[in-house]
Amino acid sequence: METAEVGAVAIQTSSRGGAHLYYHVRFELDSSTSSKELKLDMTAEQLQERIIRPYELGQPIIINGRTIRPAEIERVRVSRSDVPADNIIPALEQEDRNSSVVVFGGPSYEWRVAARATDVTDEFIQGPPGHAASTAEAGRVQTMNAEASSDSVFIVHGHDHALKAELEVFLSEIGLNPIVLHRQPDEGLTVIEKFERHANVPFAFVLLTPDDFAYSAAEADKPEPERKVEFRARQNVVFEMGFFVGKLGRSGVCCIYKSDVALPSDLAGLVYKPVTNSIGEIGYSLIKELQAAGLKPRVG
Repeated sequence: METAEVGAVAIQTSSRGGAHLYYHVRFELDSSTSSKELKLDMTAEQLQERIIRPYELGQPIIINGRTIRPAEIERVRVSRSDVPADNIIPALEQEDRNSSVVVFGGPSYEWRVAARATDVTDEFIQGPPGHAASTAEAGRVQTMNAEASSDSVFIVHGHDHALKAELEVFLSEIGLNPIVLHRQPDEGLTVIEKFERHANVPFAFVLLTPDDFAYSAAEADKPEPERKVEFRARQNVVFEMGFFVGKLGRSGVCCIYKSDVALPSDLAGLVYKPVTNSIGEIGYSLIKELQAAGLKPRVG
């Protein structure tokens, strides 16, 4: 354990891993961009998932809503403290009040917090961005494949929560494991990272329900009663449907739709199943699609 004196307050920082540790990451970027970015108070898991893994793989890093490309990074530093930043800043403020030197335009208190904590950069940064891309990515893919569950089925859904819940119950009753993204732990991941983590499934159902309504730009100048308006699925639903078609092929995706929703015109050849009242109406045909895709739903 090390003790860093900050003004009149002693800040405890640790050089070893353990519980209740706070990690702080500073990026110094090339001159063509805003030169610095900072993220405070990360857990060890968040540090690995959001910073270290994409850094090693040469992937963009997203912090504070900003995307940092690997080519922008000139230096990254990682530090660690036993207390969160909000506990350290008052000590820095007291230090400034006690100092006879007045500094204008210096680093922010947040930046100084990270600088005062114990530097552990060498424990995490072993080379330039992307240095472990080939081996790390291969290992990640192998792990994901090993963890893939042959009885898991992803449910892409919009705002029709009743239909989603019916499908979850139906899949559970026939011995399969329904995956609904919002029911999975966040683990400090962004939405797309969380989606990618749980999308390693052999089959996906897409619920196309009339959640939005819209019209084309050509209809905008028409009087409202004359506009051709159509109901559409949520944009995220259409995006995830395209993702799974690309990942699993058309035979690995089944679209369940309500009759008044517009279907994507450029995705012909997919399996579309209309539903009016409940999943039970099409239960037998859903089982047949699952069996054709190689899954083993329990029947009877």
